[in-house]
Amino acid sequence: MWKTILCAAAIWVWAAVPAAGAELYLKLGGGLGLFDPQQINQVLSDWHEAGRREADFRNNWTYLDGKDPRFERNIDFGGELQLSLSSRISMSVGVGFVYAELKPEDTEVRILKPLGETLLVQPTTLSAVPLLASVYYYLPLHSRLRLYVKAGTGLVWATFVEREGSRRETASKFSYTREEKATTRSPIQVGGLGIDFALESHVRFYLEANYRRLLLDGFSAEEGDNQTGTLYSYQEYLSDLEFWQTKNRLWDQPPTGAGFREVQETEVDLSGFSLVLGIAVRF
Repeated sequence: MWKTILCAAAIWVWAAVPAAGAELYLKLGGGLGLFDPQQINQVLSDWHEAGRREADFRNNWTYLDGKDPRFERNIDFGGELQLSLSSRISMSVGVGFVYAELKPEDTEVRILKPLGETLLVQPTTLSAVPLLASVYYYLPLHSRLRLYVKAGTGLVWATFVEREGSRRETASKFSYTREEKATTRSPIQVGGLGIDFALESHVRFYLEANYRRLLLDGFSAEEGDNQTGTLYSYQEYLSDLEFWQTKNRLWDQPPTGAGFREVQETEVDLSGFSLVLGIAVRF
């Protein structure tokens, strides 16, 4: 993948030097995306179900209510330098930021305990920074209006963070007892269809729908004791609750034993569609 990126960047630089009449644009854009990381959503759903079952299991606890959180949307920002080689062909290199978050209030489970009401939360964040090399093909529709298609490839640096905490209703802050934070690097491919409009000779606005193919795996981290761990997804049997709970945890080795099943390295599917609105300014 690095060879692909370096090759694309070299071609882009080489093309920038001799191209007569070439134009250089700075493009900035942002928007919303849709995605469905099923493995992570299953972890969130099972965590909520385990909280409900534990409240039912304990005679002096009462389950009040809770949210069944799911990742469905992300925010998508990016910037790139685009070299227009002709009225039809352009090349670009750029960097982006993809972010999705479930805040504590998005994951609350409310349980009534003998000492009062307690809130349980499991906030989770997913973030990725893609470095992309892309090619554009434009089809003029009007003197100011163009339709285009794009294709790009590159590399992504991604971070996954999952925490677990609680607080009494009267407390102001959550106390977090667990945090899993891991990072990985994966390839990405992007394709898109868009339309842009020339407001002035040097300023264009664009609206773009794109699809990214991005499967993140191989998450690892430095744990508190400075030992490298790998993020595993698995089901653990909670005998008191008679429930197989899906979890993500950092382990030095894959967990084994009768109480574990479906053990595999965690995968986060960040593939999905995005709609982006942006501006391109010619230098």
